[in-house]
Amino acid sequence: MKYFILNKNKEFKQIMKYLIEKEGLPKIQRRLDIFSNYDNSRIEILNNEVTYRKDDRLRKIYIHNKNLKYFFKMFDNEKGYCISDIAILNFKNCSVMFNTYHGTIISMDDIGLCEEIEEGFNIPHYDRISDHPMIKKPKPERLFDGAGNLNSKIKDYAHKTGLDIRSLSSSLKVRVSNVGNDYSYLEKYYKDISGHDLLSTNPNYKKKYKIANISIIIPVYNQDVTYTLLAIQGQNISKEEKKKIQVIIIDDGSKNNVIEEVNSVRDLLDYELQIISLGQNMGLSNARNVGFAVAKYEHILFLDSDILISRNYIYDISVRLQLIPNALFICMRKNITRDSELLDKKVLLSGVQECFDFDDSRVITKGKDYHIGCDKVYIDEEISILDDTNYFKELGYGSQIGIYNIATVVTGHNIALNRSLIKSNQPFSNKFKGWGMEDAYFASKLVADGCFVIPVLSSCVYHIDHPPRSGSNEKKIEEAMRNHEIYNELLNQVWK
Repeated sequence: MKYFILNKNKEFKQIMKYLIEKEGLPKIQRRLDIFSNYDNSRIEILNNEVTYRKDDRLRKIYIHNKNLKYFFKMFDNEKGYCISDIAILNFKNCSVMFNTYHGTIISMDDIGLCEEIEEGFNIPHYDRISDHPMIKKPKPERLFDGAGNLNSKIKDYAHKTGLDIRSLSSSLKVRVSNVGNDYSYLEKYYKDISGHDLLSTNPNYKKKYKIANISIIIPVYNQDVTYTLLAIQGQNISKEEKKKIQVIIIDDGSKNNVIEEVNSVRDLLDYELQIISLGQNMGLSNARNVGFAVAKYEHILFLDSDILISRNYIYDISVRLQLIPNALFICMRKNITRDSELLDKKVLLSGVQECFDFDDSRVITKGKDYHIGCDKVYIDEEISILDDTNYFKELGYGSQIGIYNIATVVTGHNIALNRSLIKSNQPFSNKFKGWGMEDAYFASKLVADGCFVIPVLSSCVYHIDHPPRSGSNEKKIEEAMRNHEIYNELLNQVWK
């Protein structure tokens, strides 16, 4: 391993530009380092994985209940530990680490890349980081204070990375209530790299990077999906980039001829398109699971067949998924009717413009007594979940406003995430029948594992209004009530 120490801001910007051109976009991550000078032991926590090293023996530990407080009680609290919370940009062949005792460090094991950095920027490398003097000396501190409270640095790390430090409960409901959704630390690095704010509402920024490969999963049941397909084709990206898109359509026993409808527009599409026909209607969760099983790429987008994505949607989502690997990304919705001019083929192929006049209930809603899961104190009160929770950052730790908590703001008509976050081959539960709650349960499992929920505000989706697939609004509400009961039962079960 070779190391470079960066001291000048100009030098850092030049090298970062070079690394992005050479390596692509990095992943923004955060690591907690805890080491003891007393017995040379070292603990690292990254992505909910604990690495413990002592006497050159390395062990990886997965905290089964993700409770850091009880994990650290195994260690000798009387001996001092040096604790460092480090931000990391992980490239393919190197890492840039901030807030270390040596300053900003680039570490790499690629000899060729090392020589390029050394010669191109006239910066010497170190074979061992200890060869470089520390710019600040670590001060040993205890893991717990005299009252038994966990060290504030560890608590701050857990708070900002979604780790549970509160209880030993294995209930999913309790686990979700023990983690936050404050993704603020990601915003600085996102802006430094991408050039615009993570929560920007400006769709007219300069596109600096290429999209990554992405699999789009679209279940179809008695719906004309061609509008959705044409909106994907109309994305404001190059023809070559569209070839990075895999679209998987799952015909869930539709009465209309989905294959014939898709074939009517296939020649207009530059991306890969696959149709899977199920013999009978098996439900939304099953259809999504089938699509997930054949998806090829790390980046996954679940999309409904009555949704149009705005022209920059794929770019906005792709850059975020590349930079932030531990988040669910969702866009807000605008409803349109069947006679909308947006459904014109030419408009769709030229790219649907963004609209910020949302009628999404996560933007503004008024609580009604028929809203499933609604906190009754919010009945008839107008609330804005997005604004009142600082873009969901303050919606963690089990808080709920009206019908929404951190899991229920994730609605299945558009959900984007990294595949590696999903630990099961069947991410959506087949216990839900009819309308509602399967997406909230899907989100609950990810949130409990340290996944943030982040809105994308520079793009939007349009939802094509249609009669309830349940047959009537009354039937739809009945299905939602039944699914809400199943949802609560699952939340109270043992979570592994």
